[in-house]
Amino acid sequence: MKTEIVLTEGELEWCKNHAEEIVEYYGGNGTQGSGTYNHNKISSNLVGVKSEVATAKWLKDTIRECKLVENYKTYKRRGLKGDIQYNRKIIEVKGLRPHQWDKFKRMIPPKQLTYCVRNKAIVVWTLATGDSTNPTVSLMGWNHASEVEQYGVEIRTICDNIWLAEDKMMHSMDELCEYLMS
Repeated sequence: MKTEIVLTEGELEWCKNHAEEIVEYYGGNGTQGSGTYNHNKISSNLVGVKSEVATAKWLKDTIRECKLVENYKTYKRRGLKGDIQYNRKIIEVKGLRPHQWDKFKRMIPPKQLTYCVRNKAIVVWTLATGDSTNPTVSLMGWNHASEVEQYGVEIRTICDNIWLAEDKMMHSMDELCEYLMS
């Protein structure tokens, strides 16, 4: 079910630089950050950035003549909807470290979920390490944000989350292509 994406050295370097820039923008390493997760670390941001880059790369490689709006590159702009947009569909990318998958799987903070549901967003679930040396990112599957809202349960990890516990609820990446092109 999962799809493996291997980032190039150039993509890894971009991810590292972008993660460092995000951390500095939100107050520096070890600070509260943007407030969603109450921490601001380069390694945590690398998980997210590598996941966003890998998702965009997969979309470009999978969908012929794919034209994306890659909002994750311009995170400072206000009013952005999702990390990526394709065919007027909004995609939010959520990344975990590989060792966290079995325990946490599909989670999203309630406030972010509210925005995702309002925007009829798709949530892509990924795994990536928090370093700039491991090039492999796993795209585990996806859900409509409304599915997470409807079937998810409240859980607290480092922050409040809505957790979609049931594996069978997650759609395959192949199904995402079909949906995006509809």
